[in-house]
Amino acid sequence: MTNRPLKKRMLAFSLVEMLVVIAVIGVITAVAIPTVSRIKETAQDANQRRNAQNLLSVYSAAQAAGYDFAYEDGDTASAVLSEPEIIEAVITGTTIESGGPMADTFFGVNGLNNSVAVDEKVGAAKYIAWDADLGGLIFDE
Repeated sequence: MTNRPLKKRMLAFSLVEMLVVIAVIGVITAVAIPTVSRIKETAQDANQRRNAQNLLSVYSAAQAAGYDFAYEDGDTASAVLSEPEIIEAVITGTTIESGGPMADTFFGVNGLNNSVAVDEKVGAAKYIAWDADLGGLIFDE
């Protein structure tokens, strides 16, 4: 029987070493995937909240300019809209057509008024509520 030099024997990984490495990678992956998923959900939630706050800023600015989204066509003599219709009107946006300093001014959030942003609209709408006591929209966490 001949003795092999020890150096030649150490040139390759053994099957056990390979299995241990694969197991460690599997454990790291199992821990990382849920964390990445939570980070993505948190980012989407923050985006929806930001969109809701932008929509409420639009609502407030339009009211300050004399346009009320609570009424059809912004005219207080027209029919009062329901809460979902008011929120949709704010999301869709409007251009004030009457005279005055705000004539031809668009009140809306650019980027939310397209078919691609449907999920963003729904997400933003869940943070907006109608406050009957105030008679306006509020940010509802």
